Amino acid sequence: MKLTHLLVAFLCGLVCVLPVSVIQFFCGMAPFFANQSLIFILIKSVLLYGLVEELCKMGLIFVLPHKDYTPFKFLMLSFFFGLSLGCFESVIYFLDHFQKSSSIGGVLLYKPVFIRMFTADLIHMCCAGLLGIFVFENRRSAAYFSLVILAVCLHGVYDFFAGFANSFKYFSLAVIFFAAIECRVRYSIYNPAEK
Repeated sequence: MKLTHLLVAFLCGLVCVLPVSVIQFFCGMAPFFANQSLIFILIKSVLLYGLVEELCKMGLIFVLPHKDYTPFKFLMLSFFFGLSLGCFESVIYFLDHFQKSSSIGGVLLYKPVFIRMFTADLIHMCCAGLLGIFVFENRRSAAYFSLVILAVCLHGVYDFFAGFANSFKYFSLAVIFFAAIECRVRYSIYNPAEK
């Protein structure tokens, strides 16, 4: 891979945070998302976090350089894009929680924040990988939109579980594990000769 292509992927990951943040901020104020029952929190996680973030990611993955790339190299470029987005989002998440805890004189809960920071990077990488497979296959022939739906649902379910303060938050690790397996399986399905 060319260094310039990695730089483009990195910058696209950073740029992606802006529209995601704006959309989530304004949509999050909608009365529909005010309901705090578990089913509405799950719906909010899938629609507001999964759908918004993955559609913005997909739009920018279409911008990534792809000429003369094998499916594997494009997958790696997509992973790098997702890692860039995840890391930048984690920094924002950390600073936001730090500011909230400082403004009320509370103690920052480092363990939950750090766990979420590292797991969020992984889920962003895996979902970007699934979207990368979708985008690459769409350029070659026709890919199944189920890859996009899968990325949206995995991201939303991850956010749902990661939002818990109790032991349910550890189900987010299972979601990441499943997302990584799905990346491998879907890659093998679309590129059986390239292993």
